[in-house]
Amino acid sequence: MRKFLINISYTVLPVWLFFVGMAIYLWVINDNSGDLMRLGLINSGPEYTDSIRSALLPEVYYSSQDDERLLRLDTCGVLVIGDSFSHGGGVGKQGDYVNYLAHESGRKVVVYTPSDPSLSSPMQVAYDVLNLGFVDSSNVKNLVVQEVERYLVGRHCSFTTKHTSIPRIEKKEEQQEPASKPSPSPLLRVKDYLFYHLFGANPILKARLSRPVFGGVQPDMLYFYNEDVKMGYDATDEHRGQVVDCYRQVIEAARQRGVNLILLVAGDKYDMYQNYIVDNPYPAKTLNEDLQQWMAPELDYFVFSKQVLQPYIEQGVKDVYLFNDTHWSPASSHLIAGEIIKKLK
Repeated sequence: MRKFLINISYTVLPVWLFFVGMAIYLWVINDNSGDLMRLGLINSGPEYTDSIRSALLPEVYYSSQDDERLLRLDTCGVLVIGDSFSHGGGVGKQGDYVNYLAHESGRKVVVYTPSDPSLSSPMQVAYDVLNLGFVDSSNVKNLVVQEVERYLVGRHCSFTTKHTSIPRIEKKEEQQEPASKPSPSPLLRVKDYLFYHLFGANPILKARLSRPVFGGVQPDMLYFYNEDVKMGYDATDEHRGQVVDCYRQVIEAARQRGVNLILLVAGDKYDMYQNYIVDNPYPAKTLNEDLQQWMAPELDYFVFSKQVLQPYIEQGVKDVYLFNDTHWSPASSHLIAGEIIKKLK
């Protein structure tokens, strides 16, 4: 028995202590940064996020609603349906565009929260809410529908006009946005760390930029989600038809209900900075420009974040998007909210 315990102390125990120590280390770094660093297990420290948070609005002014039946009973100036960009993605609800929208428009703003915002298609939810009679101009004057580029084509291609009720989404982990992934066990995170750092399997990509665009210790390093270059850059003619049809169905449903519709397209982080990547090995993404061409007759409905924010990147403004996150910064949220306010009725 003694010999067995001695053997254990030289073999199994060190391995066990290594895994426990790594688990504690990853638990510490997993809570100190943005969604990219948490997902990719990259230790960037809390200082950058803390510096961004210092300029946030002091309150959250909008309310949230997770039951579409109650939308009929509510009255609000602006209803928002969207993904993580509309649900506090980045540095939290105080820094997202919805907070600035409510604060500076003076309107009551309600964010509709489906059963799983990370998996729901905002355009599908918007169509169902409109088509099934949950909102009209008597209780909702303006409807903002926000969606990120990355999942736009796939979600539009699965759009349907046949729902008779709001569907409840079942979780499918592979479709989740990085900010919404559930936290796995600490030991599984150790496994991820080893695969990410030893075998190059990290879902977070990085690239050197031709000039500094972020604050912090790596101002010319771009971190972005690998799905930014996997999705939404190779739309076929069939995809184009489905994307356009989805938009037009939602536009028509809003017109019939007398609701002022505003469509906000949130650019992928890679798309925003791709022109600054040194010796870029990844495919060019043109979806933002393609959408503007495809929807030319209906452009008045749209706010394209890339059009709003990219001039600031070109002028040398730092932290237009967050260094450690997939989302734009609070300062950019402020600019986006201003463009939406121009379209309110």
